[in-house]
Amino acid sequence: MIKVKPENFSAIRETIKEAPTFVYSILDQIIEGTIYADDAGYHSILVQTKSGIYYVYGDSSYEPMVSKIVTLLQESREHKKRFTIFTYSDDWSTKINQQLKDYVKKIERYTFSFDSNIYNKREKRYLIDFECSKITQQHIEHSIEFTTQYYKEYWDTTSNFLKNGFGFCLQHEGKMISEAVSIFKSMQYAEVDIVTDSRYRGKGLANLIAETFIDYCLLNNIIPCWDCDINNHASYHLAAKLGFTNPRKYTVYTKL
Repeated sequence: MIKVKPENFSAIRETIKEAPTFVYSILDQIIEGTIYADDAGYHSILVQTKSGIYYVYGDSSYEPMVSKIVTLLQESREHKKRFTIFTYSDDWSTKINQQLKDYVKKIERYTFSFDSNIYNKREKRYLIDFECSKITQQHIEHSIEFTTQYYKEYWDTTSNFLKNGFGFCLQHEGKMISEAVSIFKSMQYAEVDIVTDSRYRGKGLANLIAETFIDYCLLNNIIPCWDCDINNHASYHLAAKLGFTNPRKYTVYTKL
């Protein structure tokens, strides 16, 4: 097994046909991460963020990669760190189930494709009682959900997010009530994460802030990405309204 050097990340990008946004964030060196492979042929690949999020791709029969995943899980348990592994492969899901079933929880999720034609043809809503702003350091300091710790986990630092990511918030009477931020972003993609104050739900705020996020993506030649748990029906239906189509199921395993 080899650790892939950053100068060879472009070859990994050509090898991987589809992956979560955080993988492309690492490949574009927007966030820090490590990539392991079987050899220079890149038939089996493991991508790791600093915070303990992984994506495994390719040949699931390469036993050293399986052993590496087992070791990483053991280390996360010993040091009480995060272990979350994504796979789009049924073969890798089977392998993870066999090797780690007593130590991980299986979560099924959807990832979608974005259809700009559907999005541009939909009727937009305009809510005049709320102020919309781009996320700044001051907003981060007053956020309930997307706190400094959130950005450290997914972006390494808040300064990296403010430099390379983006997000928007809705405010009412000076209070932040809804936010949409890029949980991960690469040169080509931006995955949205949305939260709305429970006291303001049912007013279409998630729809409005998502539109703001998507509009920004389209203006900047970025493809918006939407993922959700398969049981999150509200998120699934909102995604469909916003032009996200062709839901494809994938699997995430988290440490018990």
